Amino acid sequence: MAAGAQLPLRERRRVADMKRVQLRAVELFDAHGYEAVSVEGVAAVAGVSPVSIYRWFGAKERLVLWDDYDPGLLDAVAERLADLEPLEAVRDAVIAELGRVYDKDRELVLARTKLVFREPPLLAAALSDAWAMQEALVGLFGREQVAGDGSAHRALAGAAVGVLTAAIEAWQRQDGRRSLAEHVHEDFEVLRAASWTI
Repeated sequence: MAAGAQLPLRERRRVADMKRVQLRAVELFDAHGYEAVSVEGVAAVAGVSPVSIYRWFGAKERLVLWDDYDPGLLDAVAERLADLEPLEAVRDAVIAELGRVYDKDRELVLARTKLVFREPPLLAAALSDAWAMQEALVGLFGREQVAGDGSAHRALAGAAVGVLTAAIEAWQRQDGRRSLAEHVHEDFEVLRAASWTI
């Protein structure tokens, strides 16, 4: 769904419920440790059934990793590919989406991110998500007929995801003192300075 498109009321309520449960889960994991808190424990504190949590999130790690940002991000990249080189399109789309969603949910996003880099099972799942984002970008570059073949698309997507991962890791390590958008912009500039055309 394109950024700014309005979800149906029932879907908006479901997303609001998921965010409320996610907040409770992150608070519990932060206070007691990820491994020490069960889905049932989260359900009891959040006032929902464990069945609802599994239906909404699918697995315990998704309580931390779930968000509704990626579809909007991919749409934003696609919109920019007509006028920008691929890595420029990713950079500008990420910064625009950060302004739209991350700033609004900054404290929760920071808490989630710090948990991910502290808890090995969450980091492993997050790296799997990064691979999935890379594959989504490869497919997008192919659909939008970005110059080059599949190998070039994979290299571009890998570079983009690598830069984003480095920016997110630095942001959480510095406790969010600077904006995530600043880290993203700075790290893409490092890529530019390394003479990799963007």
